[in-house]
Amino acid sequence: MKISKGFIAQLVVAILISITFIGLGNWQLNRAHDVKIAKQFIPDSPRISLEKIATSDSNLAPDAINRLVSVSGKYREIFFAPKQPLTSGNKKSLVNLEVRLLELPGNRGILVVRGIESLEDQEIIGEVKVNGRLYPRQTSDATRAINGELSRIDPALIVSRSKLELFDGFIIATSEATKFGQEILTSRIPAPQLKSKVPGNYWQHISYVFVWWLMAFLVLLAPFYNSMKERESGGKVRT
Repeated sequence: MKISKGFIAQLVVAILISITFIGLGNWQLNRAHDVKIAKQFIPDSPRISLEKIATSDSNLAPDAINRLVSVSGKYREIFFAPKQPLTSGNKKSLVNLEVRLLELPGNRGILVVRGIESLEDQEIIGEVKVNGRLYPRQTSDATRAINGELSRIDPALIVSRSKLELFDGFIIATSEATKFGQEILTSRIPAPQLKSKVPGNYWQHISYVFVWWLMAFLVLLAPFYNSMKERESGGKVRT
């Protein structure tokens, strides 16, 4: 069977377009996998000392984020982070949070979110043991800040006014206790694991996979279909 130059040209173009469609289908397949992984429950690792997974004056390692940590030190400064988003069940609200700078041995420090701002300052003297979850620093401002406030929870905002070497990120405290073991109470906020957000849902992405792969098959079939129609009609089919 004689293969015309026109058929070869159509086949080459069809193969290139099919490869593109297959690539788009694979991309949607990867997105579906990401959605599935993002919704999976990941059990927490055992609580660990902050100093074993993070160091001051350096960025948090990816595997340190979301870890349950414990750390001991003395509270030095009090800040407030207004209009922070808080999700409780299906309800979302904006709250003012109390944030304190915890001084660790070795002239180091880390920001600790104790809970919702109280009308009365709670005086905490002496060494405190903090249990909580470690989060990366916030990168966008929640509001404009005035004196004593933080527009976002980010140690970079206080680095110029503190002599301590600061840890990256911050801890949301789930419990606090004095060195004698007495629990310190306040209005705590949830400290859930951070989840990556992937647009769409699993089956939506899977449906796009089949659409793109079907289009790749049809495009690849087109040159052969045109060739068959030409032989049946004895002439050239307009494309």
